[in-house]
Amino acid sequence: MEIINKSRLEAFSDGVIAIIITIMVLQINVPTQGSWSAILAPNFLITFGSYILSFMFVASFWVSHHMILAPVKTVSKKLLWVNLLLLLPMSVLPTVTTWHNDFVNSVAPSVCYIAIYTFCVLGLFVLSKGAMKHVDESHIKMMESVAKIRFWMVMFGLVSTIGTFFIPQIASISVMLILVGYHTSVFILNKKKWHGLIL
Repeated sequence: MEIINKSRLEAFSDGVIAIIITIMVLQINVPTQGSWSAILAPNFLITFGSYILSFMFVASFWVSHHMILAPVKTVSKKLLWVNLLLLLPMSVLPTVTTWHNDFVNSVAPSVCYIAIYTFCVLGLFVLSKGAMKHVDESHIKMMESVAKIRFWMVMFGLVSTIGTFFIPQIASISVMLILVGYHTSVFILNKKKWHGLIL
């Protein structure tokens, strides 16, 4: 098995994630009026709120990505490709987020919105499983516990995606629930077993 230093993987991933966040903020249209009512307009609040939610989600991905790779010393070519498969759905986030903002009550953009976020969580799950082959045994139990949380978030996301075909508003609520549910579960897990380790 070919062994590769993980620094290039991390640097490339950090760059892609930074670009994703930059594209998302650039897609927020500047208010056309210089009044408070312009930023309190429903359309602007929906767009800005969606950006905040997406930013928090991408930030969560970045933290999780860092914590998954922290105990890894070297990576294989296979793990490089798994990492790229995670970055693929993440790179589409700005597009589906904007589409969903423009047609928040439409089925197609809402389904794509929740589906892409679910695929991102799935990517983290697969990456963590692959990373377990490159860490010391002392880290595996903790990584398996967090991977189990991600697995259930993926299951929830898939069910939500199906539900969004019938009720488009499920998408936004489900993305928020995945974000809050994941961090709440990890916080409880940390308190019980890992004494403050943030993932």
